[in-house]
Formats: sequence, C-alpha cells, structure tokens
Amino acid sequence: MNGYHFMILCGVVFMIVLLVPIVSAVDPLWTEAGTSSGDLSCIVISGDGSTIVAGGDRLVALSRDGRKLWTGWSGTSLAISRDGNYLVTSRDQTLRLITGTGTMLWDVSLGVPVTEISMLPDASLIAAGGGSRIRIINASGAGFRQNTTLTFNHFRLFPDGNRLVVTTKESISTSNLTLLSGWADTNVTQDLVEVAGDGSSFVSVTNNRVRMYTREGSLQWDRALPGGNALAFAYSGDGSTIIVGRDDNTIEVLDGNGTRLWTGKASYWVTSVAVSEDGNTIAAGSLDKILTVYDRAGTKLGSSTLKNPIKSHSVAVSRDGSVIAAVDASAVYGFSRSQFTGQVTPAVTTTAPPPVVTAPVPAANPVPILSRPVPTPTTTPQAALNPAAPLAVLGLLLLFRVRKS
Repeated sequence: MNGYHFMILCGVVFMIVLLVPIVSAVDPLWTEAGTSSGDLSCIVISGDGSTIVAGGDRLVALSRDGRKLWTGWSGTSLAISRDGNYLVTSRDQTLRLITGTGTMLWDVSLGVPVTEISMLPDASLIAAGGGSRIRIINASGAGFRQNTTLTFNHFRLFPDGNRLVVTTKESISTSNLTLLSGWADTNVTQDLVEVAGDGSSFVSVTNNRVRMYTREGSLQWDRALPGGNALAFAYSGDGSTIIVGRDDNTIEVLDGNGTRLWTGKASYWVTSVAVSEDGNTIAAGSLDKILTVYDRAGTKLGSSTLKNPIKSHSVAVSRDGSVIAAVDASAVYGFSRSQFTGQVTPAVTTTAPPPVVTAPVPAANPVPILSRPVPTPTTTPQAALNPAAPLAVLGLLLLFRVRKS
C-alpha cells in the first residue's frame, strides 16, 4: 500500500468515527412483548423498584430484572404502592385494587369513566374520579366520601392523607377529606399538579407557566417558560427538581426555587417524564420513539430507541433512580441507571433566568388549556452527528486532489 492509499484509508476511518452519534445508544436490559390482544399505554414502578406494571388493554407485572410476575385484567390509569404490594387500576367506570401477586381484592364502579387516580404510598387511601366526580376510598374498597364539583383537570392526595389538591379550568384548591374546598386560588386555569414527598409544597404546570405553593396555599413563585406548552410533568420527592416536557420538543428543568437550570432538546414532542427522589435521574420519552436519560446537571447520559412512539405516562423511574422503565404500544423495556454513564452532551444551561414572581399574581381572565392532538411521526429522527464530520469530508476531497496533482 503506497502513501497516498494509506492516507486515504486513514481519512475514511476518521470520517466513520466522526459520524458515530454523539450520545451512545443504550440497549434495554430486557424487553417484554405485550399481548396480541391489544396495546400497552402506561407504566408505573414501585418506589423500591421491585415491581414494574405496564397497563393498557392488559396488565403486565414484572420484576426489576424483567421476570414476568403475572398478567391479566386491564387498566388505563395506574397507581402503585411504594413496596409494590398493591396496585390500583381503572378501566372505563371500574376501579380495582390488585395485590402484588395479581389477586384482585375488590372492584367498584364510580358511575363515570375514571380518568384520574391518586394513592398514598402505603395504599391505605385512594382518590379516584372522572368528569366532576371525586371519590375517596379506603383500603377495603369502601367509599366514605364523594363530591361533585367543577369538572376537574387533575388531583393529588397529600402524603399524610389529610388533604387533596385539585385543579380545574377556573382554579386550584385544597380540601380535607370531606372534599369541601378550604383554600382556592381562582386567578387562572390550572392543569397538571404534583405534591412534594413531604407534603410541604405542591407545584402546578399550565400551558407554559409553573407555580409553586406551600401546603397552606401561599404562592411562592410563578415562572413563565416562553415557548411550547406542557405535555408532561414530574416533581422530585425531595422537592429539589421540576421537569416539564413540552410540545416544542424541549425538556425544561427548574429547581425548587423556580430557577431555570437547563433545557434539553428532543426531535419531537416530549410526552412523558419521570424523576428519582433526589432529582439526579431524569428520564424523558418523546413521540420520536426515543427515551433519553439525564442527570440533574443536564448531562445527557444516553438514549434508547423503542419500536413505537412514547406517549403520556409511558416512562417511570424508581425512587432511588436505579431502575428505569418505558412502554410503547407493543412492549415493556427495562433499564438500569448504571447503563447510562455520562458520556458527553451537556444540556443548554440558562445563565440569566427571567425574574420570578414572589407575590400573589393579580386576578386575570382564565387561560384555557390548549387542545393538543397527538401527531403520528412518519419517520424516526436519527441522533445528532458530530459537527466535525464535514471537515473530515473536506479533508478527503483535498487528499484526492493532491493525489491527482
């Protein structure tokens, strides 16, 4: 081989290396195919990471290492106890409590299609509802409180089991278990909501605004996030980290004080996000079929491409961040946090965050929650290429030209 040929061969090898995607692809530790009788549509992980349950037209329960525990029933809304011993699921008007071994303890009908479930970590209390009806149910299946209010958007039980926070098209409010409102902020429409692990605060996300309140309802801050609208939202149990997935293909991450930490980029709508208790493991799924994992500093640790688009409530992380799971229409995918070791790509850090409103916001006309039909991607975008690749191509052309001369 002469010198020119050797130089050309080296250039080709160099170009191929540069064309490798910046963030390495991560293969699942295991994959469990769904049934042929229907689609999977949601997923939960117990706080201790011992049990993963995928829901949809059929429930599939798995251990952290992908061993199938049981399958049966169905459910489009899921909530699981911290130890994985109890699962609450709903389908149409029916609510069920199922043990970690797959035994149904009871089922009740709410009389309306159930769209929302919230459960205490020990499964001692359950809130379920749909439309304008919310029912509080104890572990035996007895519904001891029910109320009809304005049509709600979302609700969450506080971890002490003494109160509930509810969002509607007109307000956000809290109540005790009588379901009679004790406090309300009626300034604006409110949508997604989550409560801190210790119950000291709750955060709401509506369109492109994020608000934090104390347990008693005092507004701590109100942050505008210019750009797209929220499709997914997660709040770390320690109250340190807030993650918002949006329809402008971004992931926004804020700290507990409302400071915007960084922005992650996707190539399609970010429809599902999850976070560990300490905020240091963040998983985001998007309609381009890609699951991406970040740390709290904004480093993109790795990504995995599933077979189908990742939709709402389809990504989950265990409390300690050691187990990550995702679901698409056809399968469940299991990962370990140790598979994602920070390789290269930092997210965009916000160096000059916009000011935070620390006083209560003045009354305003209610802002409608935007209707967001989910598009179907026709292609799967590829990972970003190394920007030095064009230089490698130019180098090859120069080598060929030198050879000719």
